[in-house]
Amino acid sequence: MARMKKKAKRAISLILILVIILVGFVGYKIIFKGDNKIKDSIDKIIEPENPIKTYTAKLIATGDGLIHSPIYKAAYNNGTYDFSNMLTYTKEKLKDYDIKYYNQETVFDDTISYGSYPRFNTPSAFGQNMIDAGFNLVSLATNHSMDMGNDSAKRSAEWWEGKDKILATGMASTPEKRDEHKIMEANGITYTMLSYTYGTNGIPVKEDYTVNLFDEEKVKADIAAVRDKVDILIVAMHWGTEYLQDATTTQREQAKFLADNGVDIVLGTHSHCIEPWEWIDDTVVFYSFGNFISNQMGAEQANVRKVGVIGMFATLDITKTVDTEKNTTEIKVDNIGADLNFTYRYYNKDIGKNDYLVIPFSKMESKYLNNYEDVYNEFSEVLKKYDDSIKIEPLPDIPATN
Repeated sequence: MARMKKKAKRAISLILILVIILVGFVGYKIIFKGDNKIKDSIDKIIEPENPIKTYTAKLIATGDGLIHSPIYKAAYNNGTYDFSNMLTYTKEKLKDYDIKYYNQETVFDDTISYGSYPRFNTPSAFGQNMIDAGFNLVSLATNHSMDMGNDSAKRSAEWWEGKDKILATGMASTPEKRDEHKIMEANGITYTMLSYTYGTNGIPVKEDYTVNLFDEEKVKADIAAVRDKVDILIVAMHWGTEYLQDATTTQREQAKFLADNGVDIVLGTHSHCIEPWEWIDDTVVFYSFGNFISNQMGAEQANVRKVGVIGMFATLDITKTVDTEKNTTEIKVDNIGADLNFTYRYYNKDIGKNDYLVIPFSKMESKYLNNYEDVYNEFSEVLKKYDDSIKIEPLPDIPATN
């Protein structure tokens, strides 16, 4: 019996050894020859994780959504307003960007009659169409914020406050909303925006939270409230002199003030024309984008026929580099670019009235603007006055300018 037990034990041992060898072999095949979670887990253990992580986001910004009555009348059909056909090229332009900005020049109050110059009120459908086109960052503080009075201003602010995925700032319906400072995120990069206007065309602001008037002490406090909470701080400024294709002394002083207080990007509007851009230390400043869309094709002012319908899209890259070993974060803004744009007015036989289309110059044709090459060269020079390193998108079949 003892010998039988020994033989049985030896047999069991041999079987166990064979099983172990087989399991080891199969395990080897699975781990080192197969493509599966076990191999991936072991690889992670063997190869330490790279301590440096890089995040990138692309920003595009344009100017004033200035909706004169001919524009909203063109969008009207059977009791509704639809501006989407005017934004066909714009939607295509925005699709490759993460942060997409424009300035909403006029208020939305659908409870009263719509209006045009000098007191604007715009169908909120325009704002929805702009959101549908891709815009997600909107400045609201302009000289027309109080055109329809205090109650309309608050209703307009409420409309934007109801859009959860949109950061719209510069007007507010309550003091609490004014100080909310919503923080957004794009590809691991956090950002927020503050928005201010130089004034409201002499119309009193009854409740100071309704629209942000530029005041250095107030701006400092706002910056202090958000600077350490975000990677990128943007400030939208409604400033300058209408139809002046240059920054004023005040604009440049205020831009320096913003740069000194830690602002990363300054986005300027109001003049209805393109103004230069520049770096102030590590802050990129666009003094004015001109109009995104408007009906400024008359002769109210010298040269308005030309400047009022020419605007631009500015572009830039934001890079965030995190070193987890050194516990450091570096933010870089670079690759500054632009594409000019044109508000094209034409007779649309399908609707039997004038219609509008925003056209980037990178898509320009002579059927839209006869002398577009001359216009392109003239406004490119305006934009490059302070710094010619911006990369302006070329006209079709024309080499890029540097």
